[in-house]
Amino acid sequence: MTTIDTASAPTAALSLPLSPDPTAAEAAMRAIRTRVVDQVRPLLADSPSPIRTMARMVNEVLAEARQAAIPAAVIARMVINRTIGDVDVRRITEVVDGVDYSTIGEDLGIILPGETINGRFSAGQTYLELRERMMQLERRLLQEYGFDPRVYDLLGVGNPLLRERLAARFQAQCGIPATAEQTYVSIGGLDAIDKSLRALNHHFRRQYGGRIGFAFPAPGFAVPLWQATSLDMEVIPYQTQAADRFELTGPAITRLLAAHPNLRVLYLTVSNNPTAFAYHPDELRALLDAIAQEGRDLAIIADLAYVGTGPVAEDHARMAAFRTPDALRRTLFVNSFSKVFTLTGDRMGYLSFNNPEWAGLLAAVWNNATAGLPAEWQLRFLAYTALFEERPWIQQKIAALYTLRRNALRAELTQLNAHYGLFDQVGLDDGATVYNWSKLAPGVDVFTLFEQTGIVGVDGRAFGYSPDYIRLSVGFIPVPPAQLGAS
Repeated sequence: MTTIDTASAPTAALSLPLSPDPTAAEAAMRAIRTRVVDQVRPLLADSPSPIRTMARMVNEVLAEARQAAIPAAVIARMVINRTIGDVDVRRITEVVDGVDYSTIGEDLGIILPGETINGRFSAGQTYLELRERMMQLERRLLQEYGFDPRVYDLLGVGNPLLRERLAARFQAQCGIPATAEQTYVSIGGLDAIDKSLRALNHHFRRQYGGRIGFAFPAPGFAVPLWQATSLDMEVIPYQTQAADRFELTGPAITRLLAAHPNLRVLYLTVSNNPTAFAYHPDELRALLDAIAQEGRDLAIIADLAYVGTGPVAEDHARMAAFRTPDALRRTLFVNSFSKVFTLTGDRMGYLSFNNPEWAGLLAAVWNNATAGLPAEWQLRFLAYTALFEERPWIQQKIAALYTLRRNALRAELTQLNAHYGLFDQVGLDDGATVYNWSKLAPGVDVFTLFEQTGIVGVDGRAFGYSPDYIRLSVGFIPVPPAQLGAS
């Protein structure tokens, strides 16, 4: 039997100013925070990975605190790690208005039989059910499709039933025409982006010669930037503006295209990490219209990792902007179960595209990898598509948890700011993604925030932007019972 001690889970308790006479443990924790900040602060500017630098800082503080025998409750209150966006379903504790969110791990089939979650013994019913589904689906693949996931896929096209299910899901969720033949599975969304960049880079170099330009609106999720760099693409960064909601506008892309004749690939996050803003339908149409009017042979990699974490109707409306012949011809849609279903560790992603001319181009980089995909992974991915089709309320429940935690974090930051004055603006957003993007007050940086409050975030430089901004995770830390009424 496995027992999860939710009492030791990270909390979002406010780290407000201590009383004039703090306890010895609290004073010791403050001293440790200050000492480690002084050591790490000079390293961040030259760090190739600011997120890892912040994680290292947290680990050093925790190690020193435990070595000093500071009580776990004090450590949890005074080191609040908001660098990580993923939800740990084993540590969900919130129960609000009759909804027990701690059952999400069981709903997803992640919780093992015999685990104790939030004080509740779990039979692991969905965990076992998923394995039964996998067996049934494997039989169906063998009998109806003549497809054996246990042998090398010589054609390299992938699991046909999985591709059918994913195409149907994408069309239903986003309203974009999709077929199994134009749906490619991937080991998470990043794998799909990487393979797409390889194919597009090769294609455009063959067509036009020279280095291919890759437009990266900042702030943005930086891993595709590193992928493009590794392919010797010319990275073309563009600093978006707060007045434009940190989004690439129609006039901006027109200027970029005019200035960079080699610009052939645009990375576009429809719901943005780190800013938590999502394109409104009219903003997206203006951007896509500007690209169409310029007429260049240009591909758009649309990262939809967070489409589905916010209001469904709004997601559907913004995705409708892509339903024009020109946008469909040039866009590759990257999807993932990682954030929408908190299945980061399962690495389940896929690519959808509407242009049949790209099928052969993309297959060149997909086939060898697809031919050797792990059988168990394919079957679990397939079982999840069936589970989510039958139980749409799972996605709705996860989105509601994100909303709960998003609102609680905004309220917490507002209250902290009243005491410390650390923020110039506490982040506003579109109720999308699992992050809060806030502007720090003049003279304040990510280390000041940690030293004063114990909250650890990610410097804006990690996203190709200014250190005046900070990304804080909504997803990982539960809302304590005392704050649920205010959220």
